Amino acid sequence: MNRFILCLTLLVVPLFEARVQSQTLPLNGSWPAFSYDGKPAAQDGSFAERMVAGAQHETAQYRAGAKTITAADGKLQIRIDFKIYKDYPVEECSVELTNLSGTEPTGIVSDFRSLCLAVDNPQSADAVALHVLRGSTCTAADFVPELFRIEAGDEQILTSTCGRSSNDYVPFLDLSLDDRHGYLFAIGWTGTWKARFAHTGPAVAVEIGMERTNFRLAPGESIRQPSITMFVRTDQTRREFKTLVHQFMREAKVPRDPQGKVIPPILAVAAGGGNKTPQMMRDVLQYCLDHQMPFDTYWVDAGWYGPPHEDELYSNCGPNWWKYVGDWRVNTTVHPTGDLLPIATAVHEAGLKFLLWFEPERMTDTAPILETHPEFRHGQLVDYGNPEALKWIQDTVYGIIAKHKIDVFRQDFNMEPGPVWREMDAADRVGISEAKHIAGVYKFLDDMRARFPAILQENCASGGRRIDIEMITRAHTYCRSDYYIGQKPGDTAFILGQNASLNLLPYLPFQGCEFNCVPVGDDYAAFSIISSGTVITPSDFDGGIIRRPLTDAETAWFKKVFDVAKRMQPFYLGSFYPLTDETGDGDDLWCAWQCDRPDQGSGFAIFFRRGAAPDASRTFQLGGLDSAATYTVDVYGGTPEDVPGSELANRTVQLEPRAFQLIFYQKR
Repeated sequence: MNRFILCLTLLVVPLFEARVQSQTLPLNGSWPAFSYDGKPAAQDGSFAERMVAGAQHETAQYRAGAKTITAADGKLQIRIDFKIYKDYPVEECSVELTNLSGTEPTGIVSDFRSLCLAVDNPQSADAVALHVLRGSTCTAADFVPELFRIEAGDEQILTSTCGRSSNDYVPFLDLSLDDRHGYLFAIGWTGTWKARFAHTGPAVAVEIGMERTNFRLAPGESIRQPSITMFVRTDQTRREFKTLVHQFMREAKVPRDPQGKVIPPILAVAAGGGNKTPQMMRDVLQYCLDHQMPFDTYWVDAGWYGPPHEDELYSNCGPNWWKYVGDWRVNTTVHPTGDLLPIATAVHEAGLKFLLWFEPERMTDTAPILETHPEFRHGQLVDYGNPEALKWIQDTVYGIIAKHKIDVFRQDFNMEPGPVWREMDAADRVGISEAKHIAGVYKFLDDMRARFPAILQENCASGGRRIDIEMITRAHTYCRSDYYIGQKPGDTAFILGQNASLNLLPYLPFQGCEFNCVPVGDDYAAFSIISSGTVITPSDFDGGIIRRPLTDAETAWFKKVFDVAKRMQPFYLGSFYPLTDETGDGDDLWCAWQCDRPDQGSGFAIFFRRGAAPDASRTFQLGGLDSAATYTVDVYGGTPEDVPGSELANRTVQLEPRAFQLIFYQKR
């Protein structure tokens, strides 16, 4: 029997009228799929469904409700909370499993999928297309598109490996039924997930859940499972749809401050972490102030912590940054006060935000806490599923944040937790360690937000290896790939930068990268890298500031580039228009996108012709413009001119190989 048949969908009246198209099976009408004690869960009386009284509520953005599915044995209960958005064709659901018994374990839950849905396929004889982006593996191919064509009778299975959500594929899975219809499934799980798409002909079965589940719950125990956000594309091209997805993510999912305003992206200067003295750190800050650099954030990265020790004062983190992770004492050899208050105070007095790097989920052998609590760690993984371990790391990190008035918390994660979770799990508890750890990650960040409502959380995991909708909701990502670190052959890093901005912006509105791979004076490279947020470590440029003064020419170029980057930033808070389809790692392509502020009648567009692209010119259809109006167009490196809106909306760009054009426009 095809597994698809076991993906049961209740034929019940939805709680609310969903603003999705008729071919959708609303998520609040669907069951998860799983087996219980070796038998497929079914609507045969072994499980009973009921709506949760009092869970129905409505906000300006969505209608919400919840239902439970309870086993006949009275032990296992599955709660499904769902939202139906009013102004977008979007539904989402989150899933929690609970053992209602106070004395006995549940039966075995296996192969649990949070979502099991069959979507109608009007073109049943045709192959459907699954569009995805490759994940971040520190290669030039990070975030390139990949297309899977699924013929009738075939299936496609995708997974994340080793425990980080975007290690292999970015978990935004775009299923196209034809050129103008389809679905996007965003997986909310910062661990290991699995997605299956089975083309049956009249329908496409979609199953999404954790990669491995085979567990029983202890008495009173609860665990959560991946959340799913589903977007419906109706009578839209994929480019048009991406503009809508970006708008939804910006309005409904990105972090906000206590007043409900979107926390904007940052433009940061870094002294690195390393073993830098307070004076060295102040020198970097003073350089920025003296030259009126437009940075709004001062970034201290890895290396500031650990027992008293002295290494060479490296320009960035130094070779031993990893050695003392988990020992969150400030290194008193180079910071004699035992804190970072001298630089934190100077940064705040200068009117900048203070960012500090942590890797709270990892712990090396030198961490003092291991002397009294070795059980807090498995391998190098801090056990976030252990409430005492989680409280210890919360108290430790939150204390440092409070003492230094940290504005931006940078969270890194440089290990593969999957093998550790598998070693921790008993045969009848497969998936439990991962589920509890991921729930702990969310609690750590959510509790931090509750205690420090205005803080910006930044998400890094060896670059962009934890880009999923649950993390995007909580944090920005300013190191989307570690491939940017250091000089790379040819234009590979700069092509990656273009790809990351164009391909990821619909899902990740606030993103960026480290600037240290860019040769000084290379505008093409610089603007290939710059996105909604960017960080530069000036000392990475031959030790500048730390080891030697930066030249006047270097300073002038940095200031020119970052003044323009600052000018671009506000437009990332508006509408995003991809002007080309997703681009790959080839050097023979054009790449272009536009960011528009309809509330201001202004925006920018940027166009890249890569080094081997054969066409000398292309015409691009810009979005959001008034064809009857006149716009003042300011070309980077050129002279402003007035252009009719109809001409601007169909802009022809002619470029030499390996060149770009950046335009700003303002409606008159």
